Amino acid sequence: MTNRGAVTRTIALAPLLGLAALALAALTGGLSASFIDPDESSHYVNTLFIGDWLRAGLPSPMTFAQGFYAHFPKLSIGHWPPGWYALIAPLFAILRPSAFGAAILSAFIAGLPASLVGWGLFRAGTPRLAIAAAFAVLLLPLEAESARYFLLDQPVTLVVGLAAIAWLAAADRPSWSRLALFSALAVFSTLVKGNGLLVALVPAIDIVLSWRWPLLRDRKLWIAGAITGLLILPWYLISFKISAGGFNYAPGLAYAWDSLVANLRAVHANLGWSGIFLVVIGTIKGWQDPRSGAVVRLSVSVILATLIFQAAIPVALVDRYILPLLPWCAILAALGVQALWTLAAVYRAAAVACTVATLAIPAVALAHLPAKPDLGAPAIARTIIDTPGIWLVDGRAGGEGAVIAAAAYADGGQRRIWVARASQWLSTSDFMGRGYVLTARTPSEARATLDQLGIRGVVIVGERMRFAYPHSVVLANAVRTPDYSQRQTSFPVGLGATSVAVRAGPITPRPDLLATGSGSHNFSTMTGAD
Repeated sequence: MTNRGAVTRTIALAPLLGLAALALAALTGGLSASFIDPDESSHYVNTLFIGDWLRAGLPSPMTFAQGFYAHFPKLSIGHWPPGWYALIAPLFAILRPSAFGAAILSAFIAGLPASLVGWGLFRAGTPRLAIAAAFAVLLLPLEAESARYFLLDQPVTLVVGLAAIAWLAAADRPSWSRLALFSALAVFSTLVKGNGLLVALVPAIDIVLSWRWPLLRDRKLWIAGAITGLLILPWYLISFKISAGGFNYAPGLAYAWDSLVANLRAVHANLGWSGIFLVVIGTIKGWQDPRSGAVVRLSVSVILATLIFQAAIPVALVDRYILPLLPWCAILAALGVQALWTLAAVYRAAAVACTVATLAIPAVALAHLPAKPDLGAPAIARTIIDTPGIWLVDGRAGGEGAVIAAAAYADGGQRRIWVARASQWLSTSDFMGRGYVLTARTPSEARATLDQLGIRGVVIVGERMRFAYPHSVVLANAVRTPDYSQRQTSFPVGLGATSVAVRAGPITPRPDLLATGSGSHNFSTMTGAD
């Protein structure tokens, strides 16, 4: 099938995959009104910020950001690039979805990278297998789990995959328009998430694997590459000093080896030995096939690019960082099934056995997948809105962020409230929570901070029925006085409880103490970079 025909069929298939991923997230209890993952609330607040900025008529960006951060201190553009937020911000500006609405949108988007599997197998001339494999990949543990969270891993998987497809089209018939399309998608992938930069490795690897040496003599390739680099460089020069603060390891061979081992284990956890066997068979049998050879070599290129990039950049050893390679593994595994099926009857039996064994992994994982915890953040946000002023929220990054995100939505862009983070005012640490030092060591010192800021109420989130930090204990004791009325509520879903304490008497808020982004190293760094 021609590339154009494969693209057309893939576009028709993509919405169905999005709806399937959404349905799967709903059936597994993955759609929550509270963003409990540490990163979810930041991504939501970042998008809401740009949406509100659009609604406000595009005022001065830095001034608007400073004011927004003072009210809702989960704004973190800089640690993450702005590309994906900017893409979906117009939708946020029009609809202004709640956390639950954003979760629905995210689950739908999470199904779209599976369309890459459809494209690869459509291009290889196996349309029925393309549809079956595309829906099957949604069941893989990492794929199913990622649909339950408002994160950037599925968007970057999609954009990296689209860039890879654009590269193959450009490599087959180099032209300014095709190279420009690849360049644009490559630039955008790096502005979706930092590891989107891995797409820059795909052309080099594909040229080597496919023996496309004549491309190296084409000046259009080098000019497009230079322009791509120049467009990518400014953002990384600005943001690297911030994003590098989140690196958990030092670069080097030791980390590279640990990364390779961890990522291959993650692949095994999703595909099993039977799936890996099918990947190998699909690669070997399809390498020189006139219909599937180009897709096979491109798939291997993306897989290698992902592993190499993750080994080189010491961010963290997290399974979901391999998501960009999973659709391409699925393409090769599906081609492996086809290759075995075309052989003798005994090989057909092997194809069936390997397919069943591979799909058994997600079946078991889905059967044991618990519902996503929900701390009831919207109800807490309504209390905050009904009692305007400055509120102090405490909890681990997920719980703390869930309340801030819900409050930012409930505020409706009116800026009637301020939500301060207890982790910033009662302790100090870096962005990753390292170097933690308790700054309010006693309940009286904590009360002094509450009085100084003019805190109207306090929210303490205890996940798994435990206080989050040493300062959480101090804060809980500080509000156990007649000056505060308190209530405690168990999580609607999951193990945990939230405590809400509202000051009984009047207090003068001091938002001027929040306006400079106190306690945020990232905010001050980005402000200084402006």
